[in-house]
Amino acid sequence: MYYRSTLLVAFLLGSLFIFSSAVLATSVSRMSLANMEGFPGKTIEQEITLEGTDPGERSGFWYAHYKKIEGDNDRMDITSWITIEPKDYTIKQGEIKVFTVKVKIPRNAELGLWGAASEEAGKEGHSGERRTYIVFKDAIGEGNVYSGLLIPISVKILKSPNPLAPVINFVQQNIMTIVLSIVIIVLLAMLLLKRRKSPYALKAGEKIKAPPKSQTKT
Repeated sequence: MYYRSTLLVAFLLGSLFIFSSAVLATSVSRMSLANMEGFPGKTIEQEITLEGTDPGERSGFWYAHYKKIEGDNDRMDITSWITIEPKDYTIKQGEIKVFTVKVKIPRNAELGLWGAASEEAGKEGHSGERRTYIVFKDAIGEGNVYSGLLIPISVKILKSPNPLAPVINFVQQNIMTIVLSIVIIVLLAMLLLKRRKSPYALKAGEKIKAPPKSQTKT
């Protein structure tokens, strides 16, 4: 009896896996876009690809979706920040298409996590912490039986970097070279200054005079 029950469970699980694989007729390269990092006023860009696995040509589209949960704050819904280009597509078996996901962070957005309840939202088993998704759906030809996938997306907004940071880093990495260059320039300037002050230094445009010829008495 126990053996038959085990076989039945295994059969049901296998059937479920086969059914799920058959439903998703278009495969995707990324299962999560969680914890992307960006700065206020900047735009984050990520590429994502779809591959056609169904024998027929499929037509589909992308959109952003917010899963509202009671008690959510304004940080959970970032759908208005998101665009996917191109939005609409057609795809054939074996064909791969690349899409660009853009997240435009508002200038007044506060620091921290947006679009999810925690940084663990992108991990397996943490679907309850996901709020904002990008979704693709497609169907055969002009059909209305769609299949697709919800892909969680969230953003960690960081403090804007110091605009002088690249200069500071360059100076720190090349401090010895810069110091030696300054010393050489100072020494050359001092030598030039001394030469100009020398009583034997020629003025601009002045020619070297030949010494007078010695006169001999007869």
